Amino acid sequence: MVLGNGARPLYFFGAIAAIVGLLIAAMLGIGHGNGAQPFFFAYLAAYCFFLSIVLGALFFVLMHHLTAAGWSVGIRRLAESILSLMPAMAALALPLIISAVTNSGTLYCWAISTDNYSPAMQTAVLNDDMEKAEQIHAAEIGEAKPDADAPRTAETTPPPHQAIDPITLQKHITGIHWLNPWFFALRVIGYVSIWMWMARYYRRLSKRQDTTGDPTLSRRMQSSAGFHTVVFGLTLTGAAGDLFMSLDPHWFSTMWGVYYFAGSVVAIFSALIIFVFLLQKAGYLRHSINREHYQDLGKYLFAFTFFWGYIAFSQYMLLWYANIPDEIGWLSRHGATTATSNINGWSYVILAILFGQLLIPFAGLMSRHVKRQFGLLVFWAVWQLAFHLLDTYWIVMPEYPGRMSVSMVLLGIAMTIGMGGLLLAVLIRNMIGQNLRPVADPRLAESLAFHNI
Repeated sequence: MVLGNGARPLYFFGAIAAIVGLLIAAMLGIGHGNGAQPFFFAYLAAYCFFLSIVLGALFFVLMHHLTAAGWSVGIRRLAESILSLMPAMAALALPLIISAVTNSGTLYCWAISTDNYSPAMQTAVLNDDMEKAEQIHAAEIGEAKPDADAPRTAETTPPPHQAIDPITLQKHITGIHWLNPWFFALRVIGYVSIWMWMARYYRRLSKRQDTTGDPTLSRRMQSSAGFHTVVFGLTLTGAAGDLFMSLDPHWFSTMWGVYYFAGSVVAIFSALIIFVFLLQKAGYLRHSINREHYQDLGKYLFAFTFFWGYIAFSQYMLLWYANIPDEIGWLSRHGATTATSNINGWSYVILAILFGQLLIPFAGLMSRHVKRQFGLLVFWAVWQLAFHLLDTYWIVMPEYPGRMSVSMVLLGIAMTIGMGGLLLAVLIRNMIGQNLRPVADPRLAESLAFHNI
């Protein structure tokens, strides 16, 4: 079954949405003030969201081959089609790389030239005398050095993008220079290059099997999936830390990669459910994918909704319990801001994510009946994708140093529509004329006959 030219209107719709959305985002970014900073933060948040879907598709393909699954053969080609967006995601990473290597500090506060740091503080950091470096820094900004034994609160936590502090400088110029703009650029290029190679590898062999019918290609993909899964885990963890966690150079969490991974898997199962439903409404795959396949997709969506909640709670609980200043600083920027206020705007977002992305869908997806009802399952897939989008904005936007306003919200919406339209146009262009299922896969018959017990 091949996607025909009837999908071209969707291609033009995506192209128009991309042009309009990105133009509005550019105008709102310029009109908001603060230079290009609002635009870049909205850009990173949208990129974080769409990258999670594409990486989730890569995980789906890897797990399909690693487990030699039969039920998912009819769905695998759709995930491979999403993988065709990987070169586009690599191209969309260029503005993030450029923002770092230009030493502007527009997006990543550590990405500035060492000329912005005083020679005395640089010398103290290189000599590993952080106490002296903090004293020099406090004198330079006209503040007294904070008491090291005092509890860290929202008032004493350094504000975002206070770039010329000793901790940031230490990560910038010592050790392996991890927060160095050019090393950052090299790592990001490495991540996307590896992902593009893996995506091309599985798509190329899968499409070759359509024409040759060679069953050994399935065994070849299965034998390489184990190693590629390890590489996938390492690169996703590194990218999540570099692209998103490094927005605050003081903060770190060893669970951050797993948190982003869990959200990515929730996103891809939500996207696949919606994708299959829309294709079937257009007359495709009606005999290849049925209620049994929907039920399994719903099972995985339910399972990873719970897994995401488990990881989110574990990360919060460990940070709260340890009460380490450099770790709870990130949480405090999402919570109280004054001694008299225990909640701010982002705290409401946290509560919305808690109920909207975990507790409500957990109850909604629990029933077998829901997983076998197309309309209900698609509703929950759209719901989860919407709250995953909110979660990704919650990851990025609290680090924006300016004031959040209605125009910033509109900028984020326009950026999401623009980038989403661009990726939709690329996806449809890549899919037209291509088989929507792996017609020569030796396990296709198993998928067609699949039945839940």
